[in-house]
Amino acid sequence: PANFAIVGTVNMDESTHGFSRKVLDRAFTIEFSEINLSSWERRIIDESKSPIDAWPITAWYPRAIRLGELTNITDLDRQEIRQVVDALTEINKILIQAQLQVGFRIRDELALFVLHAREMLSSFVDAQGNKVDPLDLAIHMKVLPRIIGGSSLIRQVVRQLLAWATEQNLALESDVQLLVEDWVNTGRPSALHNAKFPRTAARLCLMWDRLMNEGFTSFWM
Repeated sequence: PANFAIVGTVNMDESTHGFSRKVLDRAFTIEFSEINLSSWERRIIDESKSPIDAWPITAWYPRAIRLGELTNITDLDRQEIRQVVDALTEINKILIQAQLQVGFRIRDELALFVLHAREMLSSFVDAQGNKVDPLDLAIHMKVLPRIIGGSSLIRQVVRQLLAWATEQNLALESDVQLLVEDWVNTGRPSALHNAKFPRTAARLCLMWDRLMNEGFTSFWM
């Protein structure tokens, strides 16, 4: 049924096998790596002061499984779908250099993710209450896990994606290194808030840092 979802967990370390691109194409990678050690005391939440989004069973039913199945499409729907398509088109211009470009399935799933996120935008916040762009989060979850390796092409892909995500001119690797050093000096945050796509940019900084230090990189911590 439409409200049936499969959720799996895995510890990504040297003791586990990596996922194939076929698996990654069919899943959203939700990572739990931010740890707040000071959060330990149980709190009683006053729902009258801090309303919690209610997710009725109907909220679990998607409007469609593929974009071609969408009905009752509004102008706002078309605008948001176009935003996703434009972003992925730019990303593919970069990914194609390493034959990592995304296809129709990822296009449809990202667009539908963004459309459905509109109905619960108040839930798209981080622990500090900062807003999280659903498209930024979707790119982080669906595109970046595909990037793995240490070749010159991978270096080029990571550099150009970082330039795209931050809207900065990073023509030289030294330019990227300066940006990543700033990211390191500010405590390796999970989001670069001055970037167009803050979470995507921060993870690309991590991937570049690993590439420079280890000669190999991947999305996984």
